[in-house]
Amino acid sequence: MQKATIRATTLGVSMMLTACAGRRGESDARLPALARTIADSVSVELLSPGVRLLRVTQLAAPWRATILDVDLNACVAVQSVKGASVAVGRATTSALLTGLGAALRPIAAVNADFFLFTPPGVPVGAHIERGVMLAGPIERPVFAMTANRRPFIGTLTVNGAIQTSHGTIALRTWNRPTARLSGVIDSHWGIPLDSTVVKTAWLLAPVNSTAKGMANGSSPEQQFVATPLLASRIARTTGDTLLAVNVPTLRSGDTVRVAHALAPIAPTYAVGGFPVLLRDSAVANDVDSAGNAGFRGLNPRTAIAYADHGRRLLIAVIDGRQPRYSMGMTLRQEADLFRALGATDAVNLDGGGSSAMVVSDTNAVKRARLVNHPSDSVGERPVANALALLRACR
Repeated sequence: MQKATIRATTLGVSMMLTACAGRRGESDARLPALARTIADSVSVELLSPGVRLLRVTQLAAPWRATILDVDLNACVAVQSVKGASVAVGRATTSALLTGLGAALRPIAAVNADFFLFTPPGVPVGAHIERGVMLAGPIERPVFAMTANRRPFIGTLTVNGAIQTSHGTIALRTWNRPTARLSGVIDSHWGIPLDSTVVKTAWLLAPVNSTAKGMANGSSPEQQFVATPLLASRIARTTGDTLLAVNVPTLRSGDTVRVAHALAPIAPTYAVGGFPVLLRDSAVANDVDSAGNAGFRGLNPRTAIAYADHGRRLLIAVIDGRQPRYSMGMTLRQEADLFRALGATDAVNLDGGGSSAMVVSDTNAVKRARLVNHPSDSVGERPVANALALLRACR
């Protein structure tokens, strides 16, 4: 009976605003409208100039959301964080935030993309950090930041070519080994290649010995000498050289030129997500059909949105799977929450036991304070990557 009541509850509840006083929050013109439509209470904590932490509670459902409201015109930067120079590996959101170091002046972080268990901790979608692509894009949306610090939500594709004396080979993937598609793997992938996926591989030795792989975005053309690799050697090949995979038309000793770019933008930072929740202020058509029924139902959630023509970010973590405290949200409820906050575009990130938000705290033993309640009984779950906020001006 309780479960049925929870599922029947919507976000449209008219209540009054309560806000803490002093540093934890003077009310804002946006908050009364938010409280009247969806919440019993909203409290505010100023984390840094331009960054506020909102705690939003609705008792009837119940659900509790912790939201970072970020003014991108302030001295705030957004950064994707892997915690390593390769795509493989997992760490808690707290560890990823504190691992940035005090010199970068971290403010807060949330978990980001879904991840694979084989290879362990590889983000399902793209991971781009400081312009370097550790994991390449797939046909899923990303949240990205451009060099001029403007957000983007959409799909990225790899465009490029391997130019040989025998013709041009279209380049379709980068750091994303995919059967039947030609692509390149560099040292940032950091994982032995699966010979069941990669049928043909070529070692690309840079003609310029100082080349150390290729950065993301629009890269200058680079020159390499191709050497075939046997399947037995593929898994053992490492280093800063490149591997062209599934391009059987190369010949041993060929000198090739490789260039690539991402479209439609060349992001400085990017993480993957799924699905898009809002597009141009409208709820996306597939929020009620994305994934399976369990995925679409009540769950802990992490998501990110932008508002005010990309000048404002909203990053939400909704606790869930905790009766009488917070049951979580459906994808549609999550979209409705962002609309109530004034967002125009939003994308869902990894949720469930992965959902976590941490803020920097010089008084904490580990210099990070967990500000939500993860659903796993052991607390924070190690995740693939995170999105962090830093104190940084243009």
